[in-house]
Amino acid sequence: MIKLPQTISVLLFGASLAIISPQLAAAFTVQEVVNLAQASSDLPVVKSAGLSPDMNVPWSKAVRIVDPFEGEFLGVFDRNSLGGYLYREGSNQVISLWTPSSIRVLVTVNSGQASSSFYTAGHLYPRPDFLRFVTTKKVDKLLLKVREKVFKLDGSTGSFAVSRELATALKNAPDENLDIRLVLEGGQTIDSKIGKGTVKAWRNIY
Repeated sequence: MIKLPQTISVLLFGASLAIISPQLAAAFTVQEVVNLAQASSDLPVVKSAGLSPDMNVPWSKAVRIVDPFEGEFLGVFDRNSLGGYLYREGSNQVISLWTPSSIRVLVTVNSGQASSSFYTAGHLYPRPDFLRFVTTKKVDKLLLKVREKVFKLDGSTGSFAVSRELATALKNAPDENLDIRLVLEGGQTIDSKIGKGTVKAWRNIY
């Protein structure tokens, strides 16, 4: 494998600009970096790598992220709601961003309905008012099962580094939902799934 110089972080191919970190550049061969830059020009563009409960992005599709703070790179956004629809009392939502160099995860505990009433024409009528409350949880560990191998990742602030071995496993993952387990601060665990559409999209970025 050809190691790229640590100073190389910007590559220009025609109208396609690919910005990658020195660490990520060193993990790819020259041909792989060329293919990455050329493929990115045809993908939908997302203007932020930030994760939030109400974000509106193409889910389970390879996208080109152009972030004002982090530069340009490829990624796949995934979302899974556990325990019912968004903002249902006690439901969880797992949002993740899969990039060539990292996996980022946001976990929310949701609630959303408060009862009230109004008085008119001599009658008192109950009325459900929907007030949105979202609490985020810190994810300390991420476990992924790809075929028969379990990858155990330690992270910081919900971000986990992608090794060459893991990237290869994700690229060659079977065409089916993939099980993940999140270990939250304090030891609580949440079992979730990555949908088949996201698994397919990994082949475009790894």
